[in-house]
Parts: sequence; structure tokens; C-alpha cells
Amino acid sequence: MINFFSINGELVPKEQAALGVTDLAIQRGYGLFDYFVVKKGQPIFFDDYLDRVEQSAKWLRLELPVTREEIRQQVMQLIRANGKQEAGIKIILTGGYSEDGYSPERCNLVILEMPPPSYPASKFENGVKLMLYEYHRTFPSAKTINYLVGIYLLPQQRAANAEDVLFHFEGHIYETTRANFFIVTKDNTIVTAGEGILHGVTRKHLLRVARHHYAVEERRPSLEELCTAKEAFISSSTRLLMPVVQVDDVIIGDGQPGAITRHLFELMKEEVERYLEG
Repeated sequence: MINFFSINGELVPKEQAALGVTDLAIQRGYGLFDYFVVKKGQPIFFDDYLDRVEQSAKWLRLELPVTREEIRQQVMQLIRANGKQEAGIKIILTGGYSEDGYSPERCNLVILEMPPPSYPASKFENGVKLMLYEYHRTFPSAKTINYLVGIYLLPQQRAANAEDVLFHFEGHIYETTRANFFIVTKDNTIVTAGEGILHGVTRKHLLRVARHHYAVEERRPSLEELCTAKEAFISSSTRLLMPVVQVDDVIIGDGQPGAITRHLFELMKEEVERYLEG
């Protein structure tokens, strides 16, 4: 059971954790977050996520109220207080309490711990379906708290029995609401958008590992390439890597997770283990 959250560096019983209603996250939806997984008591790829928190803050012109090292200490303090070896951690930086309800002030730093995510083994064994939607996120390089479109589309996504929504714009594919998207071409080249997206931490490590074994192209795949793709998959901190076998009515390849997707999944599991051992 998770007992504590961290609010501006103070451990607070979960039931008592709160922010005031004048915070810009509530008033205007202005803020950022990041999320990572804890295994064996260690945040996976911790420095990469701290890098992204800092980068997102710069994009949104929000000033971190504490240093990077203090954020690290607050995260580790929360992990120790809750005593969980396996968990998910969410760092939230809000626009702060605003006198005029519009201008950012001193940011609030919230750190939440939650049970680790889990997915049915069938999704990795059989693959999942995605639903296409034409949209391109504002400030895609920042991990903002704005998930308006994704949450709005949840009823349609569930009706389509889709794992996630895949955003495309002007004929090119970008990312899903909560993951990076990849295709594998007929010649075994891995293709993923290189700009106009949130650069996932799992994506970063996946591409580094993949380049030792396959050709990699960072460019926006076209919608037409879905029809000729040999394989497809998504990556995220919670899923690591999950095969995609259908997008709307388009069946990817032979409709089964491919050999390259499976190989990369095993390589990424090994990468996580190496990180834990290091």
C-alpha cells in the first residue's frame, strides 16, 4: 500500500495531499509531468527523466523551485518512506498559485508514487490495435499535463478496442497519446518520427540498442507506409515495447508480432537489467 506523497519536499499522508484551487494546473491546465518505473527500489533511467523534467520546464518557461539533486533526493525519500521495491513515480511541476489566475508564479512540485503498471501477457504475445486520429500536439517536445484530446477520445478508443490513439497530421505519423510509434519496413529498417514528438526515454535507449543490429531512420512515416510495413510497435516507460498488429482497419504484416519486434523487446529487457546491475 502507498502511504505517502511528496508536496514541495514534504512527505504527506496520501489522503491529505492537496493543492490549492488557485494553482494554474487547476485554473488553466498549465504544468508538466514525467513518469518512470521503479524496479528493485531503483528508478529506471533516472537521469534521463530528470533531464526531461528540466527540458520540459524550459519549454514551458517554468522555473524549478529546487535543484535537480533535490528532486532526486525527494524521489528517493518517497520511495524509502513507502517501502516499495516496484512502483511508478510521477513528478508534477505546476504553474503555481497565481494571483491573477493566468500568470505563472512559484511552481509547486508534487511527487506521487503508485503501484507499478501491469498489462496482460496477451498484449505482448498477440499484439494490439491502435486507432488513428488527425492531430498534432502543441509543444510536443514538452511533457505537459494537457491530455485533453486523448481523454476526450477514450470512449471512441474503447469502442474500437484500441490500446491507444495514434496521431497523424498532413499525411505523416507522429506518436500515440502515451507512447512513441515505430514501423519496420520490408528491408528490416526501423522507422520512427524524429521531430514533432515527445522524445521518450525508452525510445532513446531502444534506438541506441537497435542501431547495433538494424538500420534506423528517424523520419516521420507516412500513412501509406502502414499498408506496407512488415511490423510495428510502440515504446513507453510502462510498456517498454509492445507489438502493434493493426491500425484502424489496416493489418500490419501478417497480423502477428514480428521477429524484429520480439528481438528488440528482449534486448530492452536486458538493457533494464544491465542498468539495475550497474
